[in-house]
Amino acid sequence: MLYEKIGIAVTDPTDWTGIALYNAVRDYGMQPVQFNFSSATSDIPSGKMYAGKIDLTELDAIVVRDLGPAAQNDAALRFDILCQLKELGVRIINPPEAIARAANKHVSSYLFQRNGIATPETVVTSELDEAVEALSSFGRAVVKPVFGYKGIGVECVKNNASGNRKLKELLEKNGIIYLQEFIPNPGRDIRVFVVNKKVVGSIYRIAPAGGWINNLSQGGCAKSCVLTDEQKRLGLKAAQVIGTVYAGVDIIEGDKDYVIEINGTPSGKGIFEACGVDVTLEIVQYLLS
Repeated sequence: MLYEKIGIAVTDPTDWTGIALYNAVRDYGMQPVQFNFSSATSDIPSGKMYAGKIDLTELDAIVVRDLGPAAQNDAALRFDILCQLKELGVRIINPPEAIARAANKHVSSYLFQRNGIATPETVVTSELDEAVEALSSFGRAVVKPVFGYKGIGVECVKNNASGNRKLKELLEKNGIIYLQEFIPNPGRDIRVFVVNKKVVGSIYRIAPAGGWINNLSQGGCAKSCVLTDEQKRLGLKAAQVIGTVYAGVDIIEGDKDYVIEINGTPSGKGIFEACGVDVTLEIVQYLLS
């Protein structure tokens, strides 16, 4: 199928991956149209959907770099618009359902476990007693927002009075808590970038001195990584189970390799800087295939 107008959904106009996608679309002879979902409008009588003044129904395809920060009903509207555009024949990458599965850590953890993908022990609950019991079992846990990004709001708690107080505080604040068993590791994790059932790049994400969160947006640094066969298998299977065309799969090295989470709208900047691999070219090539 021949595409002409390709939308790129991105919040920050200076975002490296958004710019790289724009350039890749243009370099392959198509018209890139950058827009921000925070200005989304659905006009029910006409069936038209807009982002600012851009008529999204006139696009041939959309590559979702990000949907923007979620604020109650805002996220639901953006997701609904993606689904409606897909029904109208606009090709969406990643598919809306895959974006939703990846964004929801409860759902992705469940799917990993169900499909035999090694992942740390995880408990999601609204009950303090259940959270305290899980922490007691784990000894040490990583607590994350169910819907989170860039390592924001991630805490590491130990099985002691201070840890229990932190669980109570987080439950009162968020109403729900996601606890993942802490896996002792070399102070790094691995980001595996998958596009169209292929591993196209991989990096170590190394925590800054004195820290433990490896996200590049939290001060971590990227170094080139050569994957083992098992790490490749885990990355490919995780992307397949979630249903993504492109994804960043995060693996932690412990007593064995574990998938800790998957990002359905990952940045390609770290892999480009560490490995010289522009993953956006692979994404646009998939669109044309």
